[in-house]
Amino acid sequence: MNLYLYCLGRNLVRTSLNAVIGVAGAKPYLLTCGSITAVVSDFAGDRVPVSRAEVFAHTRVVDTILTAATPLPFRFGTVVRRERLESYIEFRKDALHAQLDRVQGCVEMSVKILRDTGQATSHPAEEQEPAPAPGPGTAFLEAKRRESLGRARQKQQAEKVAAWLAGEMGTVVQESTVHVQPTEALVVAAAYLVERERLKEYRKHLQGVLREAPADLRFLASGPWPPYSFSEPKA
Repeated sequence: MNLYLYCLGRNLVRTSLNAVIGVAGAKPYLLTCGSITAVVSDFAGDRVPVSRAEVFAHTRVVDTILTAATPLPFRFGTVVRRERLESYIEFRKDALHAQLDRVQGCVEMSVKILRDTGQATSHPAEEQEPAPAPGPGTAFLEAKRRESLGRARQKQQAEKVAAWLAGEMGTVVQESTVHVQPTEALVVAAAYLVERERLKEYRKHLQGVLREAPADLRFLASGPWPPYSFSEPKA
């Protein structure tokens, strides 16, 4: 019988799992491996089919642990033999304790910045009088050139937004990870490690940042979440 892994932690309370059902309808339980405890459930198979119900089951268990402790969550679909899990924790215990210390008392908050594509941006070069129609080869190369320039412009603008956001949020977060993703809509995806006791301060500060944001940007803020972006164990 394999084990499905949800998260690792310290000082976890067994009763917190009494009312929750895990992946494949199994009951999650605590498996103590020395000074670290794993939240697992029995799983008869090697791979979990990806479905909305199973992803929610995984999230539900980890979120339940989050209400009372700070977990190191595994990504969805992690399945191992018990002996491999025990060996992994024993071999990596110092690093795992360091990760647990790093996120202790914190949660992850997410901010995504999207460009309002309804607001068109004009560029002087695009407003010039049209040139005579080029041949097929020239037209192809010109289209590729414009595409490359467009991507470079998007990347440059996204990096400016990321730098601006980092400067605005640095005072209220413990750590951050920011991904510049210059597409037509998504500009920046940021995750913040925030102390639970500073959540109210974080939210108030973020509201002020949003009021000062450029008009062509939209923000999607969410959380609190388990600290996936700051502590991903891999068994």
